[in-house]
Amino acid sequence: MQAKAQLYHYTVKVGIGTFKSKPPYKEYYLEMDMCSSLVWMQCEGCTKCFDQTPKPYPKSNSSSFRPLLVKNKPTPYKREYRDGSNTHGILARETFYFTLKTGGKAKFENVEFGCGLSNDMLMYKGYKNNKIAGLIGLGWDDNSSFLKQLGPQTEGIYSYCLPVVVSGKTPSTYLRFGDYVSHLKTHKSTPLYNTNKDSSCYVDLQGISVSKTRLNINPKMFAFKNNTRFGCMIDTVTPYSKIVSPAFDVLKLTLEKYFSKFKGLKKIKGESGLELCYERSKPEKYKNLPDVTFHLWGMEADFVMKAEAVFEVVGRSIPIRVREYFCLAMIRDSKVSVIGSYQQTNHRTIHDTKNKRLVFYPVDCSKNP
Repeated sequence: MQAKAQLYHYTVKVGIGTFKSKPPYKEYYLEMDMCSSLVWMQCEGCTKCFDQTPKPYPKSNSSSFRPLLVKNKPTPYKREYRDGSNTHGILARETFYFTLKTGGKAKFENVEFGCGLSNDMLMYKGYKNNKIAGLIGLGWDDNSSFLKQLGPQTEGIYSYCLPVVVSGKTPSTYLRFGDYVSHLKTHKSTPLYNTNKDSSCYVDLQGISVSKTRLNINPKMFAFKNNTRFGCMIDTVTPYSKIVSPAFDVLKLTLEKYFSKFKGLKKIKGESGLELCYERSKPEKYKNLPDVTFHLWGMEADFVMKAEAVFEVVGRSIPIRVREYFCLAMIRDSKVSVIGSYQQTNHRTIHDTKNKRLVFYPVDCSKNP
């Protein structure tokens, strides 16, 4: 399955439906959501819709669209997300098509999905020419998860490799199912958890290092604690990683001390929740920017992020010269830590949901390994 990025939201290209056209389906982009189970997209007739290109799915024109009925009435669904976004609609079955690495198409009939009729998705507002039409849930336990609907041939395993977004562009890569079993014993791994409250994917974050220097952060900062702290999740819907506030303060202070050694840097105010930003007197891209490591539970289970996955660097032209800005691409949160998509770039990440393990290793994802 082909995957692309829209401002660090990674999507899967799907064909859906049966129409009197060539090809016999409509193509849409659905965002990967490994922490929920519902597959859904906006449908025609929505009363509350977010802007998207192309228009919402024309369900009434597809000969393979079948609403799920209970006592001859459509089955409703409702899904709410952590940021306050929500979608409501009806459940249905439809034919889905996916692009194979060989160039052909894989066809799956009777895929259960949500036909969104009221969709308030904060994460897609404000994007010009938004191409995301919905989400494809890859959660563990619910049979409506796309992973579960694919059947036993996947062995409960899927993997992805997120390329770095360069100048707003990113190469295609592939979301893969069940074909990386050989890697599971030869690379770093850490346990995956979920809770009874939701289908989110949790990992045991033990600490953080900057340039191989371990920060003085109590591991309890990343643990569950009643309703005041919710551990550490890993997902692809969250672009910038979130770090629980006390740990974020230590990370921010450490980086401020690190950058105080360099001349030609000026602290500036960031945007989008980014707190630590600098202006450079001359463009250097990622030169002199440090690596950061998330220490996960397990034997040498260190998730090492190169500077490209830690900082966002932006160049801006002003009269006479070019100024360059960079920001720590992580934000603080009062209750939860999340390893987001920006930090997962250039890693092959494998979710072994059957054995509840996360396997990962660094690789150049632009080469679509």
